[in-house]
Amino acid sequence: MAAADVRQLIQELIVPELREIKAEVQVLRIEIKRLDEKIDIQGARLDDKITKLDEKIDLQGARLDDKITKLDEKIDLQGARLDEKLDTQVSRLDDKLVSFRNEMLTEFRRLDEKIDLTLHVQERLVSLETRMSAYETRN
Repeated sequence: MAAADVRQLIQELIVPELREIKAEVQVLRIEIKRLDEKIDIQGARLDDKITKLDEKIDLQGARLDDKITKLDEKIDLQGARLDEKLDTQVSRLDDKLVSFRNEMLTEFRRLDEKIDLTLHVQERLVSLETRMSAYETRN
């Protein structure tokens, strides 16, 4: 087989495959960029939610502080009864905080999964690029 025949075979068989791989790599890069943008958007949304929740917690905390002050003033007159009401309020607040914590953990896990997926895609992309580089070096 002559060098021209080998060259022709490479042009017909390998070069189209390389072009296809290159196109797929480009698609993966676009997808990674899209996922990064999505993660950034979700991160911003999460930051907004956290800020709003912090404001709500601060407001609830301020309301609770106010209620506790009022309860302290009345406790001398209505000791046992007010203790019972305070216990109820604290229990509700604890439930809300536990619920909030669980929601936040769920959201963080969901974002962690997206980040893990993005990292996996990036690792595969690097692997493909390394293989292409090695392949191009050999040829």
